[in-house]
Amino acid sequence: MINLLQSAPQGSWSLFIGRFHPLLVHLPIGILIVAFILEWMSRHRRLAFVGASVLPILIFGAASAIAACIAGYLLSLSGGYEERALDLHMWMGIGVAVIATLLCVLRRYAIFRKSWLWVSSGMIILLSVAGHLGGNLTHGEDYLSAAMPFGQRAAAATGIANIEEAKVYDDLIKPILEQKCMSCHNVGKLKGGLRLDSMTHILKGGENGPVLKDSMPELSEMYKRLVLSDNDDKRMPPKGKPQLSPNQVELIYWWIAQGASATAKVKELRKSPRIELVLESLQPSSGPGNHPFIPKEEVSKAAASKDVDTLEALGLKVMPVAAGNGFVMVNAVNASAFDNKQAALLLPLKSQIVWLKLSNTQVGDSAMKIIAQLPELTRLQLENTAITDAGLQELAACKQLKYLNLVGTKVSDKGLLALQKIKGLQELFVYKTAVTAAVFKAFPDTKIDTGGYKMPVLETDTMVFRKAK
Repeated sequence: MINLLQSAPQGSWSLFIGRFHPLLVHLPIGILIVAFILEWMSRHRRLAFVGASVLPILIFGAASAIAACIAGYLLSLSGGYEERALDLHMWMGIGVAVIATLLCVLRRYAIFRKSWLWVSSGMIILLSVAGHLGGNLTHGEDYLSAAMPFGQRAAAATGIANIEEAKVYDDLIKPILEQKCMSCHNVGKLKGGLRLDSMTHILKGGENGPVLKDSMPELSEMYKRLVLSDNDDKRMPPKGKPQLSPNQVELIYWWIAQGASATAKVKELRKSPRIELVLESLQPSSGPGNHPFIPKEEVSKAAASKDVDTLEALGLKVMPVAAGNGFVMVNAVNASAFDNKQAALLLPLKSQIVWLKLSNTQVGDSAMKIIAQLPELTRLQLENTAITDAGLQELAACKQLKYLNLVGTKVSDKGLLALQKIKGLQELFVYKTAVTAAVFKAFPDTKIDTGGYKMPVLETDTMVFRKAK
């Protein structure tokens, strides 16, 4: 994830010209190789005529190599690269430009004709090594080995046989970071001063501080940047780079919410219905199947892109819940201003929305009239919203609802009793509400979570930090 902590770099002529380096650097690679091949061909009597084209091609290749070196140097001034690897790549590139220029001179003198191929062969080798080092700087040191169709990486791609015994960081999170983030956040390329190649460096953070906030994904830069709008400058990975899949984003959210442990196994962490589905998909020969929180029948049509764009323009994130079935989840983690009037924008997607997260938004009872019109809704999160008992009366129409989070709302026993009409309600969260245990008997088949868990006090919890004088 390039520049996870920094804002967009300030514009300047040097940076603008420097960013042409990836374009310019491919010119000498191709041109100089062509010149070498033509020179080799010209040594055969029947193909001697192609020798006339070698010098002009070589001159153009040398000029483009020099231009690539200049642009590369200007790009390096922006920082974010490991100095040793950068210096080696730079001097090899300069070496290619110098040798190419020298070959232009040698080509004019017959006395050097016999040594020309040997010198140009050395240049091609130097060019290949410099190109490989440039690829490592851009994509990470394991750019080639990560794609090998054998070994540990290939075995991991086939699935995790026993997902419950898998280590969350080593087996689930680290592979995601390796695939999508470490190319710009490794020892060789250090965008924003942030490395993501080990837990030690992740916890250390970058130039602007930590990227993880204790068990709070919505406040952790490592997660927040993943769910920003595609056109947001702070989105990571940035537009044009390989993006994380919805399942990968969900895994990172879950890992952070569960404390971002470096050693915990899957079986040791609490799982939401959403993460259970994601974990199922990581096992061999598995998929969404008959997951209780996804309708068995596929939706007849996919969500229209214009309707999705309308919601994402407000900061909501619309993501598929599983591959191929057309259902989506809508997440307002970056849309705290989303309110009752805007709730009507959900209706064009009413046949596709199955999971809806409106936690910490401005929605209230009137929005529940809209939400009640979502026929496939199975999971609804309304933590810390203005919903009251009147809103619960409306939600009673959501016959498919199986999961409802009301933490931090003003609902009471009276409103909760209205939900008895939802026969399939499986999980209900009522921490920090006026709901009492007396109403629980009305929901014999529902798991009701009242929160209020007490965690052991750690030594670090009692530490006091004072600013040094």
